[in-house]
This record gives sequence, C-alpha cells and structure tokens, in this order.
Amino acid sequence: MGDMVEKSSEEPLVSLDNEGSRKMGELVEVSSGDKVKFDDTGLSMVLQNGLENLRLENSLTDVILCVDSMEFSCHRVVLAAASNYFRAMFCNDLKEKYEEKIIIQGVDATTMQMLLDYTYTSQVLITKQNVQKVLEAASLFQIISERTKPRMHEFQSEVFMIIGGCTKDEKFVAEVTCLDPLRRSRLEVAKLPITEQEMESENKKWVEFACITLKNEVYISGGKETQHDVWKYNSSINKWIQIEYLNIGRWRHKMAVLGGKVYVVGGFDGIQRINSVETYDPFHNCWSEAAPLMVNVSSFAAASYKKKLYVIGGGPNGKLATDKTQCYDPATNNWSLKSPMPVEAKCINAVSFRDHIYVVGGAMKALYSYSPLQDTWCLVTQFTHERASCGISPCNNKLFITGGRDEKNEVIATVLCWDPETQRLTEECVLPRGVSHHGSVTLRKSYTHIRRIVPGAVSV
Repeated sequence: MGDMVEKSSEEPLVSLDNEGSRKMGELVEVSSGDKVKFDDTGLSMVLQNGLENLRLENSLTDVILCVDSMEFSCHRVVLAAASNYFRAMFCNDLKEKYEEKIIIQGVDATTMQMLLDYTYTSQVLITKQNVQKVLEAASLFQIISERTKPRMHEFQSEVFMIIGGCTKDEKFVAEVTCLDPLRRSRLEVAKLPITEQEMESENKKWVEFACITLKNEVYISGGKETQHDVWKYNSSINKWIQIEYLNIGRWRHKMAVLGGKVYVVGGFDGIQRINSVETYDPFHNCWSEAAPLMVNVSSFAAASYKKKLYVIGGGPNGKLATDKTQCYDPATNNWSLKSPMPVEAKCINAVSFRDHIYVVGGAMKALYSYSPLQDTWCLVTQFTHERASCGISPCNNKLFITGGRDEKNEVIATVLCWDPETQRLTEECVLPRGVSHHGSVTLRKSYTHIRRIVPGAVSV
C-alpha cells in the first residue's frame, strides 16, 4: 500500500503520494550537447486517470473478480502490474488466466473495493476500523510499498512445510502440512500436483523427490515416477505451477539455491548413481549444465553457504555410504573436497543456518554441524533413535527436525526442535501420522488464512 499519514484523532487516515499532494507532474528538460531529454512527470498520472475512467466506463475490461455476492470488472494487465498475486495468476499457465470470472476468497467485498480503488487511483480511505483488514488484504495480494513492508510482518509468520512423503505402509501422501510453531497453527496449503486416479492407484508419483525455496517460492523436482518433472509452489495464489523439465531425470537427489539460481545435484537415474548437476534460471525458465560431482552419490545432504554449494555424504552404491564433503564454487565451475564428516552416512539432509551447515538423518542418531569458514565438524546433540530420511528446516531462529525412520524401519511422527541459544533439544509436536522421504522447507505465509490445529490431529 502507499504511504499513510497517521493521526491520533478519530479522523480517517488518507493515503497520499510522496509529496503529500495530488498535483500534476512537471515537464523536465535536460540538455546534453545536441540531445534533449524530456521527462514528463505528469504522464503517469494521465495514464492512471485514463485507466480509472476505462474501469468506470466498463471499457476494455477483460476479467470479473467475484467477491461474496459482488462483481468487479477490471483489466488483467492493471491487476498484474500492481499485484504479484495477480501477476502469478495471469502470467502462468493457470486456468484463471483464461477465465472470464474469477472467485476471490480470503477478503470481503468492501475491502476488495478499497484495494481496487487504490490500484487504479493511488488513493484509499483508511480508518482505525478498517486498517487491519486493508493491510491483511494488501499482504495477501502483495500490494505493498517499501514503507509498509515492515508492518506486514505483523500479519505474516515464518512457517515450515512438510511436503509429501511415505507413511508406515509405504503409501505415498500428497498432503502438504504447513506449521507455524509460534502460533501453534496450521495453514491450508495446496496438495502436491496429482490426479484422483493416481491417488486411488497408490501411485508413488512424488517419492524421493527434492525441494528447496527461492524468493518465498517452493521448487520440487524429480521423483521415482516423475524423474524429469519440476514444479513451483506460489504461496500468493496457493497453487503449484509446472516449469521447464530437467534435462536428466533423477530421484534421491538434492536441490539448493546459489546466486539466485536453483541447483539440482546428483541422484539416481534408475540404473546408476549420477554426477550430473543442473542449474535453473527462473527469469528465462531454462536449465543448463554445471560441472559434475567428483563422486557420484545419491541420498546425500546438500546446502549452500555464502557463495558455495556443499554436498555431504551419500551413497556411492546401494550398500555403502561415504563421509566425503564436496564443495562447488560457481565462480570457477569446479568442485573440491573439504574435511570429511565424522561418520559415513546416507539418507541424510542438511540446512544452512547462521554460520554453519547442520546435517541429520541416516543411522547417525545425532545432529552434526559443519563450519565452512573453518572447515571443521562438530557433534551438536544426540538422539535416542535413528532418523533416516527425515527433514530439517530453520524456522524462527530454531531448527525443526521432522519425521524419518528409526532403526526398526518404522516411520516417526514426532517433530524435534533444536534451540541453539539454550542448546536444548525438545519434542515440539506430533504429526497426524508418521512420514519419511518428505520435503521440508521454510517460507513466510500470511496468518490471516491460517486454520487452527484440530485438537488431536497435531498435539503440542
């Protein structure tokens, strides 16, 4: 939203432009030699007024937003230009891109009218009675100014997502559990992309895939039956969007983010462990090759720290595990070996947190940390049971370890929390069911659409 003038009285708060007025812009002339540049600062206002008039006349509108029992005629291009929510909806291959009428949920008609007025005019009437609803809706549709962004943290939470995985009877689950540990709440999140027929046939579509977050969007890739597939979850519109396929299909691999790009590393192609590394450019929606791993591995751990990518442990074959730490430098497009893990391990996961990389899983019964700055390893804490193929995510300055399988190959439902400040390991909650081989990532979500945890479903 635009800047607001805050008053202590009961008078309405009115959004203003940066100079506190609505006067037309000026024609600025800048001369340089034989060139003259004219900057008509009033043109933007003329365009805005013209778009508002077109909306009022219902001219050239191409979409109708349905909120409660009201309908709002709008221009797709205006909505997409002003809101990342609508940009994601209209600029990706979603059904809403072609629909004439779109049902909008999570906001009432009065607040929607105010946001549309603001989008087309830069003005909105704010009162103490409606300010919270307007800010919450602005957060939902991502219509936020730089000045307003800090305030939006009041309406957002850092949450961790538990994506898919396998249950005790080796059944695939498409559910995505999104938990807010601070508010003890659960968010409604779109399931993994899968058809009803696939669910009924117990299809293991999303098994042993990989996932990562970039700019608050979740990327998933590969899997036993989806070796080349890559999808992106847009939290603004709560939808999964398919993007460009991998060049080399794989599962039991890992993903990482480095330099604004997504990396897909190693894994298994159904025949052998592979050393292939691919990088994804979100702007151009394309994959390219990077230097291959020094050691072919699957079921390893991977994380990035500063400007380098680390691949830790893994299985060079079906029986053995390795302790090697492989480090990739994108500046030179080369891999090198660093200090090995204290133990050989596979079916593990890692996350970068503060100045360390934390590794958990496999048969280790422990949480280890690696310091990229000092190239040293340290035992952080020990567990009572193994947690093979568990997940790990940083959230609210703590580490959350989810699910996994114990030494009896039974799935685990508990969520552990490691607090680096107190150096304590505690049981945070119990999931509705045990799960392993799942994805675990962190992102920010608006808490205005959080559904409270159902008693008995997740105990805390």
